[in-house]
Amino acid sequence: MEFKGYTNYITVKDNILTKESISFHDIYLDKQNEFNFLEQLKSLEQNCLLKPINFWWHKNKLISQYNFLKDYKSLEKVKLNEKIIDMVIDNIIEMHNLNINSDKIKKFEYINFLNSFQNNTINKLEIYDYYINEIKQYESIFNKLNLVLSHNDLVPGNILIKKDKLIFIDYDYVMLNNKFFDLASFITETLNDDENLIRYFINKCIEKKIISSIELDTLNKMIKYQDLLWTFWAHFMFEKQNNIEFKTIYENKLNRLKNRKNY
Repeated sequence: MEFKGYTNYITVKDNILTKESISFHDIYLDKQNEFNFLEQLKSLEQNCLLKPINFWWHKNKLISQYNFLKDYKSLEKVKLNEKIIDMVIDNIIEMHNLNINSDKIKKFEYINFLNSFQNNTINKLEIYDYYINEIKQYESIFNKLNLVLSHNDLVPGNILIKKDKLIFIDYDYVMLNNKFFDLASFITETLNDDENLIRYFINKCIEKKIISSIELDTLNKMIKYQDLLWTFWAHFMFEKQNNIEFKTIYENKLNRLKNRKNY
């Protein structure tokens, strides 16, 4: 059984899911960093992240294996509601409070990550010049914030649910980052344009003291950064793979970047 994955080849056999990294994505992904994280995750006592069964290197590719959660569904296949959002928030809180050896986990670099797409694209996006000075100002703010273990890619496919149990999977982008990144990731990649659920999510984050109301300006900056970031990623992917799906993602992300409200 094979599954679609952007950054890994995925197969399932005997209820074991095996991922093999695709070398093309090494342009912007650090698989050694992911390996370092998996080494820690395997022994961590926690309930928010799916642990690996095994992982190793083969011909400079990262191979990792996990139990196949056949009774779970990704958020791509369920209708989002307030209960699910509450569960996501609880998972984020637990993940951000995990005790890890931070010396072995890479720190997210905002401008460099943007540049990994812009510098490797033939048809450069003109909006780069329009936004880059603003993003540099944001980076100076972000870099002063406390660091947590951050998933950095809370798309619907990376969030699995079964009744009252929810778990995050896929660690391609896991790094040290500030608390706002995962919140903005869930907003920009999963909640998208659902203003009612976005406001519920933000209000619950304030209620649970993940952020305060005076920190909303920082959250808005991070949301804008991510709308820009994933616009660049989708444009890069469309140019390299000529897949119309990425063109659609790029157009949607660019539209949100230009029209997103502040909260």
